[in-house]
Amino acid sequence: MAIREIDAEGVSTRVGELEWLFATPELPVADVRATQAYYRDVLGFRIAWLYEEEYGAVYQGKTEIFLRRESGPIHPCCVFVRVANADRVLAAYREREAKIVAEIASRPWGMREFMVEENNGHCFRIGHSDGPVRSSGGARAADARRSERSGTGVAG
Repeated sequence: MAIREIDAEGVSTRVGELEWLFATPELPVADVRATQAYYRDVLGFRIAWLYEEEYGAVYQGKTEIFLRRESGPIHPCCVFVRVANADRVLAAYREREAKIVAEIASRPWGMREFMVEENNGHCFRIGHSDGPVRSSGGARAADARRSERSGTGVAG
């Protein structure tokens, strides 16, 4: 379900007592201080704090990321980030020589997005809304086949 009540910055204007306010990813990293420097210099974040070289945080606007030192293997993850203009963010990241692992494109799920990989292998899919979700037609055809098999005759 999409957020319908949002302000000019894309933030919900109505929050119930049981609703999540925001999420802060905690990423395992090989070196917290080096990762903070990477996020500052390449991705444009600010360093928030550092605790004994083991735990730290960076932030940009309303986004904060916790960084936890991991002595074993790093298992990279991917985080989606919504921005106002993905093309402009991509241009800034290119200037800072960020590692772009997927070029920008308008996707059928209604997003214009690209993917960048940071210095520990974690990826960020960065995008903005680009219109309605466009069906491939395959889901509708599969629904029609299921309806025919069940005898309901109801399709999409």
